[in-house]
Formats: sequence, C-alpha cells, structure tokens
Amino acid sequence: MSAPNILIKTKQQNIFLETLSLGHISSNYIDWVNDPVLTKYLEIGDVKLTKNDLKNYIINSPKDGGRRNYAIMTTESKNHIGNCSIYEINTQDNSYEIGWIIGDENFSGGLYAPMVIFELHKIAFLELGLERCRGRVVKENVKARLNNQFIGYKETETVKYRGRKNTNKYLDIVEVELSKDDWLIRGEALSKKYPNFFQIT
Repeated sequence: MSAPNILIKTKQQNIFLETLSLGHISSNYIDWVNDPVLTKYLEIGDVKLTKNDLKNYIINSPKDGGRRNYAIMTTESKNHIGNCSIYEINTQDNSYEIGWIIGDENFSGGLYAPMVIFELHKIAFLELGLERCRGRVVKENVKARLNNQFIGYKETETVKYRGRKNTNKYLDIVEVELSKDDWLIRGEALSKKYPNFFQIT
C-alpha cells in the first residue's frame, strides 16, 4: 500500500514525500547514487549501480524489517530530487534508523535536509509508534552532524568503523541518538521559530 503524500512547505518551493517506486527510476537517480561526492559518506561504496540494481532495491528492501523508502519530490514540477528511508526498525526496543540523499544541488542547502529528517521522525514517532532513533555519522561529515544537531540529536560516542564497503579504511564515526521526547521538545521550539517549515502535528 502506498503511503500518503507528506507535504513539506518551504519558502522556495514546496516538496513532499511519497513512497519510492519503480516509476522514480531515471537517469538522474542513477547519476546520484554513482556520484562520488554525494555518496562520499555513505556505505554503498564505489561500486557502480545500474538500473537493475535500483529496481532490485526498490522491490526487495521494504521486505527488510518493514523498511520504508520515500522519494523526495517538488510539488510544482513533480521533480524527483532525492530519497529518504526509515529502516533497521526494531520492534523489541522500538528503535530505528534513517537515511537520506538529496541529489539535486538546487535543494542541497538551506532547511531542505533538516525538514526531510524532521518529517521522517514524525512518521516514525507519531505514525509507527517508535521511541528512539539511533545512527552513525562520519565525524568529518560536518554538514550531516549540523543537520542532526539542528533536529535535536545527541552525539553519544565516537568509534572506529570500517567505511566504504570496498575499502579497508577505518573512519571516526560518531554514534547519535534521538528520543521521541527530545524530538517533541525540539519540534515545539522549531515550530515556534519556523512555523512555516516545522509542525509536530
């Protein structure tokens, strides 16, 4: 069943999330996942992904523990500008992880990424009834860490972690977490400061 569209309002152009499907596969999508700059800090490594790889991912990954994959779309032009996911859902401790990539450089700055992150947590906490997000971010990935801190994540520990799948390089990884209570507190503050961008309900 397709998830309902989730509208994210912005000053420049509204964007929304919809369930990722085979119809989203395009040359642009293939270019993003094979762009070494965009995927520098992702775990997919340097392996070139093909159209068939993306088809298999879209079809099979939702079978992995209830993973939810979304396409990030513009409302006016219906352009597919990125993807995001809720995954590693653990029903024993009600935890999960998230991931995102914004491939269109016109949407790579400003509040776009924080708004996408915020909406993923809204789905996880309010719709799925989960309680805690956990994750890892490369220490040198300052942009991602700032986005996380903006949303309310706490950095808990720095560990050594093997980076890209096809290398033996180990990186400093910062472990992070965000509880539902902390998200609600931060969300209330953000909704007051940026009422057009962030809403808890």
